[in-house]
Amino acid sequence: MIVFFDFDELNTFNCTYGGSEEKAGALRVFVKGGLALPYGVFLEEKNGTRFVKCEKDKAESVGNIFPIHYIYDPSRRVEYVEWELSEDGFLRARTSSGEWVQYTSKSDSQYAMHEFVGGFWFVFEGVVFSKRITTEYTADREKSTGNEVIQEFGSRSCVEALSKKYFLEGVLEVQPGSGWMSWEIYAKSFHIEIPDV
Repeated sequence: MIVFFDFDELNTFNCTYGGSEEKAGALRVFVKGGLALPYGVFLEEKNGTRFVKCEKDKAESVGNIFPIHYIYDPSRRVEYVEWELSEDGFLRARTSSGEWVQYTSKSDSQYAMHEFVGGFWFVFEGVVFSKRITTEYTADREKSTGNEVIQEFGSRSCVEALSKKYFLEGVLEVQPGSGWMSWEIYAKSFHIEIPDV
């Protein structure tokens, strides 16, 4: 399924990235997880599905179409793959190992409701240039080694007025990682490709 998004409305800072592939002027970057979606709805158009941002009270549950959909509690550093809120606002959630956790505080419940998606591809069409900088982690992934790997694809001189600049940040879990990645991409268009499950 192809879904057109306004890239600037996506928060890519917390993403974890897998492999990438380039062919015929298109760059595909696999997003393992960590994309936070704004509130919105899907609209069917002639050329596909478009995501449109809207207010919370008009939004649909858009995360359910992604292969990976979870919430994350940053204070406990745990992901939940299934969850429900009671009528009085308390969270009950299940980890991927099957453990159910019952929250006893409304504020803790709300804090744990950071919703993320993954298991899909960012697709950039008409790529003319990109520059990826990966700062390698130590083996324990606690800090940086200080080593940077810089990779350039295409030619900066080919960047034209019709190209838009896209910027990805997050953890890269494949070579030359594992490490923190920042990737500047100049392309003509962007969409998300969600595999059929």
